[in-house]
Amino acid sequence: MLTINKALELIPFLKEQGLRITPQRIQILQNILDAGHPTVEDLSKMMPGISIGTLYNNVKLFVKLGILNELPYGNGISRYEFYQSNHYHVICQSCGDIVDFAFPNLKEVEQIAANLTKFQISSHIMEVYGLCKTCQNDSSR
Repeated sequence: MLTINKALELIPFLKEQGLRITPQRIQILQNILDAGHPTVEDLSKMMPGISIGTLYNNVKLFVKLGILNELPYGNGISRYEFYQSNHYHVICQSCGDIVDFAFPNLKEVEQIAANLTKFQISSHIMEVYGLCKTCQNDSSR
C-alpha cells in the first residue's frame, strides 16, 4: 500500500496545472492509492460526504492530466489506477477484480503491428482474463 506522501507529492503538479488543492482532491487521490483499482462507486462508498458528481469530475480531470489511468474492463464500469508504465492487468471474469503484474514491455508486438499495418504505434494494452482465487473457490462449492 502506498502512503499519503504519494498523494501529497502531486500537489506541486496540480498547482502547476492551475488547480486548487482541496482536501477532497487529496482524499480522492489517497483513496485510489489505498483501494488499488476502484470504481467511482467504490470511492463514493469510501467518501460518503463527497457527491458522486464531484468524484466523477475529479477522476475524469485526473485522467485527463495523466495522473490516473481509466481501466474500462469487463462490465462497462471503469476502474481507476495511478499511471504506471510497463505493467499489465489480470482481470477476473466473475467479480471484475484487477491485479497488476509486471512483465517486460512487449515492444516487439508494437514493431510487428507497425510493420504489418503501416501505423505509427504509440502504445499497447494487454489484458489477461480468468477467475481470481475467491471466485475459483466460490464456483467449486
